[in-house]
Amino acid sequence: MQATRRGRAGGRGSGRGRKGGAKAAPKAAALPRRTGRSGYAGAQRPAYMAGFADASALHRSGGAPAGPDAKLRMNEHWTRYCQRGGRRARGPAQGRAYADGFADGLRLPRRGWVPVALARAASAVVLAGSRASAEAVEQLLRLPFQDVIVVLENAGPDAFARLRALPDVTIVHTRERLGADVGRTVGARMTRAELVLFADGEAAVPAEQLAVLLAEAHAGCDLVLADVSGRLGPFRGWDDAARIRAFVNWSLGHPELNANSVAVLPHVWSRAGLERVGLPQLAVPPMAQRAAIELGLRIRCRPVAAPKPGAGADPAGAAAKAKLAAGDHIEALRAAMRAKGARLSLPDLARRRSAAGGRMP
Repeated sequence: MQATRRGRAGGRGSGRGRKGGAKAAPKAAALPRRTGRSGYAGAQRPAYMAGFADASALHRSGGAPAGPDAKLRMNEHWTRYCQRGGRRARGPAQGRAYADGFADGLRLPRRGWVPVALARAASAVVLAGSRASAEAVEQLLRLPFQDVIVVLENAGPDAFARLRALPDVTIVHTRERLGADVGRTVGARMTRAELVLFADGEAAVPAEQLAVLLAEAHAGCDLVLADVSGRLGPFRGWDDAARIRAFVNWSLGHPELNANSVAVLPHVWSRAGLERVGLPQLAVPPMAQRAAIELGLRIRCRPVAAPKPGAGADPAGAAAKAKLAAGDHIEALRAAMRAKGARLSLPDLARRRSAAGGRMP
């Protein structure tokens, strides 16, 4: 990264007051700032130096961590750095600089770590099948997760080998189909982390965007959804799945959620939210969202760009998933109607049914 520095007008070498029309020296603003071996200058330089200093102190003490412990220790120190420096220290550019400085201070290769100011433990549950993508899991490995649990179902040896080659990943591998979304419950039972991110193991999302979801959950939300509104376009162009998700949210009294849902990956739950909803509910995502809404959980949406899809998408499989998702949303609406009445949150302003006598459907 290159940075420039402004010079002071009238300084030495400016030519001011000299006779003979001496040519003025170039402005200092046009000269590049030297960044040194770190590659960081300007606003990111203090964060890099802080990371380097923290790691160097660990290295000198003989307690230098390695492997995944190094990433977690880096994130602990980054969290303290943010607490000391306030909100100005928390930008993604400063985070990258701090992480690189920490790696340099430990004499380790830079891994592209993405720090997140967390005072609570976080884990990731990855749902994958035969088209499992190593790139999708590699993005998660850049984040400060205590565990990355991959639930790999109905997949052959090639998919298993792709994921097995990755470091620091726990794989739950079954050749049988667990059933749609049952892997969410399986993965959630394997971790006690206070924040759990659910991700698609067949579509890569940049770690920087996942970090935003984690930070929002850490700030006090029980459920943070990926906001897909920006990529849906005008309503006339929405697919059936998006329209059904929006209709369910509207019917449950939360139109601000738009077409966003736990049926869409990625998203983050707090441990408290998971326990209140119940882990078995995760196997039917619309039912989990209905429960979260009825329990009054704190739900937020944060934009996430369209994930990079894996190779060899199966149109027939996608159609089957869409049909199943539609049925799941209808099931969620029926459950809400049994609990709250047939009209849910929608008042009938067109007719006074009581005047007709008897009970009308």
